[in-house]
Amino acid sequence: MLYWHWSPDHVWHISHPLIGWNETMIVYLLAIASPTHPVGPELYYTGWAGQSEAAQLYRKGWSGSAEGATYANDKTYFGTKLAVGVGTGGPLFFAHYSYMGFDPHSLTDLYTNYFENNRNLARVNLAYATENPKKSKTYSAEAWGLTASDGPTGYMPEAPDAEHDLGTLAPTGALASFPYLPDASLAAFKHFYRDLGDKLWGVYGPLDAYNLDEDWWSPIYMGLNQAPITVMIENHRTGLIWKLFNSNPEIQTMLKKLNATTENLRARKSQAAN
Repeated sequence: MLYWHWSPDHVWHISHPLIGWNETMIVYLLAIASPTHPVGPELYYTGWAGQSEAAQLYRKGWSGSAEGATYANDKTYFGTKLAVGVGTGGPLFFAHYSYMGFDPHSLTDLYTNYFENNRNLARVNLAYATENPKKSKTYSAEAWGLTASDGPTGYMPEAPDAEHDLGTLAPTGALASFPYLPDASLAAFKHFYRDLGDKLWGVYGPLDAYNLDEDWWSPIYMGLNQAPITVMIENHRTGLIWKLFNSNPEIQTMLKKLNATTENLRARKSQAAN
């Protein structure tokens, strides 16, 4: 598998494996695509989608859930089945960061197509906010998209589950989901601007987050959360960034390598089943 934290800030100790499901798929795709120092496409399945005990413990560790510990999930939440995702899917930025440039329509692996999976992650998130099990003043069918953001006690990864639902909402969650749920994203946009704009909107657009239960409004704008809004709205409108990114020959080569590896694994599984 691939790692991060190999730096002088961490005394050159390789300490953190990159294991999906989370925001780091793009690291594996770019590593396979590298024209000078590529990794083998098999690393996608041994690392990112790895089945090892260490990979399963890693997923359970950050999520608190055994569902999706083997990468595949296939459980149904709020009426929507998640092919891939740990528990109810985690913070919604998992469906954004790797796919600002890379078009998720392009990738179908052994488990799912990633545009469809990301759309289902957004559906689960929307349904959770609509049902609003903790009865937060913040959430509704027009106020959804639990994700990581600034919060009353600092930066926190909100997610649609009991442990990670802290009542704070960042506009980026719904607004960066325009490619997946355009109608619901537009309804959230209108709510944030028309109903909450006097406190939530400023010279640089939406503040990072808010929490109505605590009458808290983030004092900051965060580029980390505003950038996905801009990029993903354009991907919804024209697909421009996706088209530009996927037009790179290295990306097409990577997809061919990964598709061949996927088909080989699929054939081996079929033979073993027979």
